[in-house]
Amino acid sequence: MAAPLAASSLLLAVAKAGDNLVAVGDHGHVLVSADRGRTWSQRPAPTRALLTGVSFADTRHGWAVGHDGVILATTDAGQTWTRQDSGQDLDTVYLDVLFRDTNHGIAVGAYGKFMVTADGGKTWTPAKPTADEVHYNRITAGPDRHLYLTGEGGLLLISPDDGQTWTKAELPYDGSLFGALPLADGRIVVYGLRGHILRSDDHGATWTEHDSPVPVLLMGGARLATGPVVLAGQGGNFNVSRDGGKTFTHWKPADFGTSIAAVIDAGDGVVLTVGEAGAVRVTLP
Repeated sequence: MAAPLAASSLLLAVAKAGDNLVAVGDHGHVLVSADRGRTWSQRPAPTRALLTGVSFADTRHGWAVGHDGVILATTDAGQTWTRQDSGQDLDTVYLDVLFRDTNHGIAVGAYGKFMVTADGGKTWTPAKPTADEVHYNRITAGPDRHLYLTGEGGLLLISPDDGQTWTKAELPYDGSLFGALPLADGRIVVYGLRGHILRSDDHGATWTEHDSPVPVLLMGGARLATGPVVLAGQGGNFNVSRDGGKTFTHWKPADFGTSIAAVIDAGDGVVLTVGEAGAVRVTLP
């Protein structure tokens, strides 16, 4: 059933499908925007479970995952969705999904859940990138086939070969991490609990921690085409870098006080945030 206020309800993830944006969240809500997040259209989805991650391999083929072991797929840019899971794995909580092409994908989640597919999600196989059965919070693609997986206990796993092999990075922080943002020239920024921001300039070999003036959870990160790097999280707090992730400045919009789960470049120099307030466009100062 359509929910008139779905675009203002809890949303947890957003992805680009060509020129469109697709956001997912509470009660199985799937929303599509064709105007860079100014307006949204709710699309029917065969679940009421909380959806936590969404990924598109191209302009039409996408996947969304969430609680109750739900895995959804679309072949028409998010207009219609079908279930790929059996509907029997109600204990599984997926937290993110990533497809690098229309065949190869990875779904990750709580308690070390790590599933891979090589046939577009028709079949899924469990894998174990590390012996630690921690929550895998987010999986991110970088250049040159590199993947980055962040999770509990300061976990950052790096794969140089599209997920075939993984190496654990040694970070000077053992709290939960909620994302990794690969930038130019081997620079990586990771972020997580209590405003922790760590930067590596050598592909993850060594790390520097940034001092954050506001120690709040950071859950979303994006680099805009216009240059700025944006991290955002609890209470509508932003950290913005205008030097490629070398330094960050805290920013709190006066009219924005709700928590943010993810951010994306809206394509016009504006940040599109999703979170407690739904989908909100934010213009940087």
